[in-house]
Amino acid sequence: MPRAKRNKVAQPLLPEGHFERVKVATLTLDRRNPRFVEYGIKPTASDDEVIKVLWDEMAVDEVAMSIANSGFWSHEPLIVTEERGKLIVIEGNRRLAAVRILLSPQLRQRLRATDLPKVGRKKLDELKELPVVRVATREDAWPFIGFKHVNGPQKWRSYPKAQYIAYVKKATSASLSKIATQIGDQHGTVQELYRALMVIEQAEAAGIYRRENVKGRLAFSHLTTALQYPNFSRFLNVKDSAEELMSSRIR
Repeated sequence: MPRAKRNKVAQPLLPEGHFERVKVATLTLDRRNPRFVEYGIKPTASDDEVIKVLWDEMAVDEVAMSIANSGFWSHEPLIVTEERGKLIVIEGNRRLAAVRILLSPQLRQRLRATDLPKVGRKKLDELKELPVVRVATREDAWPFIGFKHVNGPQKWRSYPKAQYIAYVKKATSASLSKIATQIGDQHGTVQELYRALMVIEQAEAAGIYRRENVKGRLAFSHLTTALQYPNFSRFLNVKDSAEELMSSRIR
């Protein structure tokens, strides 16, 4: 029997750079992480404030349990870049938060993280340094991060995905079709998410909507679903998807 044809999907590799071990105390959580937008984390937020949101909303307890029992997997290093003299973790914020919680009895007490397993002194000493790979700028890592969290095995929610796609498009001037190719999207997800975010931004520019007025989490996926209905798109005067994608390729 002939072998079934496999779809050719882009497989972004880990950004180039040498692996090294870096002291946890020198690493900074990324306030620009797209997932944080949903929870109103400000650029001026303290590390403790960011860690509390991660603990309360993003299942860091599960990550901490895994690291406490199995250690930190060196084959999956954090990705960092230097900005304004700080080493910013642009990939791996939950893992960094989990390690900091394990290393700090005071932090565990503030978070009421009382059910974490005890970690021996030797393992705690090992956690004081973590494996990282450096990239020159956060833009250098976008194909890998986009593949992993937009279209890959550890997907973000719809809103952070859309925020990240918009950031990549603005920062790199890449077309939506190029972004989709780089992260292996064959189902129009990139276009769908970007389109919905642009509808929100246009509504805000017109003064008829404000994201900051939303109580709780933004139900972004409801909008992406609604835009798939022709009547809804026509009412909002949104371009046909084929026409929209073609204009993106031209740009």
